[in-house]
Amino acid sequence: MAASVASAITPLFLRMTMQTLLAWFDEHARPLPWRIETVSPWESLLAEIILQQTRMETGIPYWERIRAAYPNPQSLAEDTEENLLHLWQGCGYYARARNLYKLAKTLDGEPLPKTYDELIQLPGIGPYTAAAVASISHGEPVACVDGNIRRVISRLRAEHMTDSQLNQEATALLNRTRSGDWNQAMMDLGSQICTPRNPKCQRCPIETDCLASKTEDPEHWPMRRTTKQQKVRAAVLVIDGSEGILLEAREGRTLGGLWGVPYAEGDVAKKQLLKGRRAEKIGSLRHDFTHKRLEVTVYTADAQDSDILRQPESVPLSTLDRKILSLYKAYQSEES
Repeated sequence: MAASVASAITPLFLRMTMQTLLAWFDEHARPLPWRIETVSPWESLLAEIILQQTRMETGIPYWERIRAAYPNPQSLAEDTEENLLHLWQGCGYYARARNLYKLAKTLDGEPLPKTYDELIQLPGIGPYTAAAVASISHGEPVACVDGNIRRVISRLRAEHMTDSQLNQEATALLNRTRSGDWNQAMMDLGSQICTPRNPKCQRCPIETDCLASKTEDPEHWPMRRTTKQQKVRAAVLVIDGSEGILLEAREGRTLGGLWGVPYAEGDVAKKQLLKGRRAEKIGSLRHDFTHKRLEVTVYTADAQDSDILRQPESVPLSTLDRKILSLYKAYQSEES
């Protein structure tokens, strides 16, 4: 761009767009539970963290459970990470839960900070989350940029923008009097109207100012960010006995803190996994992570005297392991 993005936005454009979008939001805001009732900044933070990479309809029940169990950060700090992960299981991206626990421990009984600059220093809080909590809970005039807002701004200007340019434009557009409502209005606009596919331009409150809507293909913006998945072959071993299933503590960023059946990637590790067992192949399944697509072969074997067995309900399990155990239960039903 020849000139800065912010300098291209006139004061008149700002005033008109603010009034129109906020009027639309006042009438059409989604009836989310944290909007219907007054919630604490902590509960607002929980919502933002849970919904970072989880669909709204999936995330709301998790928010309800976790805020009931931990009404403030001190109550979480006084509990165990494993109990939090137990409540979180099935929500995915478990690093969010582990960082939330670290955050509560870091606060050490102190209340959640109010400002963007303080919030962003805490574990697991990035620029978006810090801006959302500071603006929505405390009215700090700081702009959010999530995927929805990125899409709205890119189409508004019909430009593929860098993160720096998006932040610059979001700040220039921000209604500093109603910053929290403005950020939520932009998010609602992106999720309800300016959708990735088939945007409802005819229903958009700022359609007259949107350059992308004047083109043949508004979906051209923003440039899609693709993540290439690595295909990985893995094997798991379900060892069953009268006292439960053999479960191990998972490690690593993706599933660390959870439990699961013995797991191995690659042929060498698979041989080691099955060594000394009379294992039977019972099926296979696929499981996707953001950067990895697993092709999992499932084996089963009888428990040995040295195996420590647990009931699956007693520990937090990943979605992958619950899928594996579901396949195993189906196999048992066929065999009986």
